[in-house]
Amino acid sequence: MRITDGNRYNQINYYQNALQNKLNTANNQIASGLKAEYGYQNSQVNNQNLKYGFESNTLDQAHDVAQSAYTSTLNTDKALTELSSTMEQFKTKLIQAASDAHSTTSRQAIALDLQKLKEHMINVANTSVGGEYIFGGSKVDRPPFDQAGNYYGNNENLNALIGSNNLIPYNVSGQNLFLGKDVDRQKIITANIKKLNQSKLHPDIMDAYNRTQNPQEVYINAQDTLRDLIGDTDNDPRNDKPEIFYLQGVRPDGSAFKAKFALDKGYNNKDDATRVQDLLDQIGKAYGNTSTNQVVQVSLNAWGEIEIRDLTPGRATLDFHMISSDKNVDNLNDLFASGARVSTYVKSAFVANRSLESLQSTLYPYDHRMHDIKSAFITTDDNTPATRNTPLKDILGPSVASLKIEGTRPNTPDGRVDETPLEPLILAITPNTTMQDLMDGIKSHFGGKLDVELSNDGHLRIVDNNVRNKAHDSNKPPFDGPSGFSLKITSLDAKGAPTEALPLDYADTYKQTYFSRQGAYLHSNVSQIVPKSMDYATGASTLASVMGAKITQQDYTMVLKDDNGVDITAQLHLSPGGAFLDLPKKEGGVYHIPLYNRDDKTPSLTKPNDFTYRQLMDAMSLAFNFSNSDPKEYEQAQSNAPSKASKDAFLSLLKQADARVDVSLNDRGQVQIHDKIHSQTPMQFMFYDNKASDFSPESLRRDTPAIRLNANNAPTIDTPHIHFFKQLDQVIQAVSEGIDRPDSLQGYGPEMRNIGIQNGIALIDHLSDHIEKIIASNGAHSRNFSHVMRRNEVLKNQVESIRADTTGTDVAQTYNKFAQLRNNYDASLASASKINQMSLTNYM
Repeated sequence: MRITDGNRYNQINYYQNALQNKLNTANNQIASGLKAEYGYQNSQVNNQNLKYGFESNTLDQAHDVAQSAYTSTLNTDKALTELSSTMEQFKTKLIQAASDAHSTTSRQAIALDLQKLKEHMINVANTSVGGEYIFGGSKVDRPPFDQAGNYYGNNENLNALIGSNNLIPYNVSGQNLFLGKDVDRQKIITANIKKLNQSKLHPDIMDAYNRTQNPQEVYINAQDTLRDLIGDTDNDPRNDKPEIFYLQGVRPDGSAFKAKFALDKGYNNKDDATRVQDLLDQIGKAYGNTSTNQVVQVSLNAWGEIEIRDLTPGRATLDFHMISSDKNVDNLNDLFASGARVSTYVKSAFVANRSLESLQSTLYPYDHRMHDIKSAFITTDDNTPATRNTPLKDILGPSVASLKIEGTRPNTPDGRVDETPLEPLILAITPNTTMQDLMDGIKSHFGGKLDVELSNDGHLRIVDNNVRNKAHDSNKPPFDGPSGFSLKITSLDAKGAPTEALPLDYADTYKQTYFSRQGAYLHSNVSQIVPKSMDYATGASTLASVMGAKITQQDYTMVLKDDNGVDITAQLHLSPGGAFLDLPKKEGGVYHIPLYNRDDKTPSLTKPNDFTYRQLMDAMSLAFNFSNSDPKEYEQAQSNAPSKASKDAFLSLLKQADARVDVSLNDRGQVQIHDKIHSQTPMQFMFYDNKASDFSPESLRRDTPAIRLNANNAPTIDTPHIHFFKQLDQVIQAVSEGIDRPDSLQGYGPEMRNIGIQNGIALIDHLSDHIEKIIASNGAHSRNFSHVMRRNEVLKNQVESIRADTTGTDVAQTYNKFAQLRNNYDASLASASKINQMSLTNYM
């Protein structure tokens, strides 16, 4: 009986507790809305709850990150919009400056306005938000630009993590905005010597039918004859010699080339004459144009200057230099020394190489009184045209002890040619001998009725006032009578032997030019570009990659003044046997130093195709520090075979040089040399290949690649590469100095390479277009982040909905279950109560 009661009690107690637990569970589900509050209640539901909770938090975090990046893109957009607006103002004022109605004062006022707009754009480029500079790349803690427009940021992206392994950039780097590249743009270059129709400018000399017409300045056009372009000494076109053109440059594919071709200048019938268009077509063929395919467009602009456009967008290697003459030579130095007429098409204010032993006068074809010395006298130290008081030592260098002046006499007073022999004059060169002494020596030595003039660009002109009019033997123009005068100047050393000390003309030479000097720096003007990628070269780039061809054997000359102002001529040799630098010994001979790669652990000779710009710049550093180093170390460094001792000596010399000179490539791929010792460096530097002047058939038979660091090349109107503030500076200079077009100003100076206001308008259009592209790109980023935020909001709602379906409880169903359980529980309690109230009598 007791056992039965105990079992019943335990059974009733068990069911009551179970029902009570189920009631509590149902009650908690109703209260919390969840199927399980704790993991032990339902592990599967709990895992799903944790999973969807993580997804929800991740989407919240991604939304916050996208919101922050979106705000950053909006700030960037405001800055870019301000830049775009400022560029519109800049172009408006530039178009105003292009008007001929402006006085010097009003033009200067416009230039000042443009300068202020540029400064405003630099301030915009240094915009910071929350203490971070938005155009500095990843360097957000400092202003990316200085007041000159130099960039000190980087090209790294700031990325927003908006999902698993999903990074989206949200910044615009100053490198991309102000130093970027537009692959849809074509490179355009222009000659910078204006060309007039010589027949219309000198009808009294060249036109037999219109001798009495007034001279007219009419720019040459493509349909004019070649004779109209080149000119003539008489009015008979039948006796003209062919014109020989010497062309050098770089094709669109990056390959350097030289070409020589002849075109007939004379004609019997003008309808059959060679036209300027024929010359343009011939130039195009040299660059690779064929009858079925054009790679460049060669044309004349409105000022008679040759323009060349690369027809393939994105390429930036195009280059051009050309001269012409009626004399056919295999070496250009022979042409320059001969006194032959040379027509030029490109000029730059670069000090040219002193590589001539002699100079001869050239008869001016339109006035036979005048005889010109073709080469300009430019001081080598400060690159200024000589004046009457300029010491000749500043022009010719220290090796010249005297000048031999010889030639034939000027005309007699009655206009006849004087054939009386004339002994040479030896003019001693002392530190005090000036250009005036040279001019006086010429005038007194030749006698007659001579005037010796010195132009503002350094050219000598001798005028024989006894030359007459050929038609009626008078002192009235045209002065086309016979002239017997000629002049030859030869530079002599201390032993009386001819020495190369007379300069090439700055318009004649292409590669033999010195770097520009500014304070403690030397700057080159040719960007080193890798043709395959069109990126600027770095120290690790090989010379072969920039040449776009393999190197077999090449030799280069370095003419320089080292860190102490000592004149040095060095040789760089690239051959299958290795790369070597030859530096001169005082006692004669050379130090033959292998140019090791400083990064190679094992000493080895560098093959020509592996020779890098860093090694080239190391060679330059050694040359610049030459007079500071111990000759014994050069003895230890020289070797024909690689060795550890040789490399250790080489690295020691480099370490010494690096302390005094820094040679590097700037952000435009141009070589830059920094003198760390002097604020005004005495250094000078020129670099050219040893076949630069060679136009022999053997040299022209196939293209010979060569590196150019500084060149008298055609100025660039437009190029895919952007250098925003430097290009603005060029336009502002054009307005300030009144340069409407290339060759607007006469004289000698940096303005010779300025593209002018008219070309500047096209350049500003490119820069404005570039900013609009960046605005569009930034807008795409902004829209992307906006889409990300909307997407994340939708995804979060979906995740929360699925989470609620998976982990949430059905309240109505649970309440019904709760009511049922409660009824069961109440019934259980009632049953237990009745059983507990039963006594023995209930069983009897």
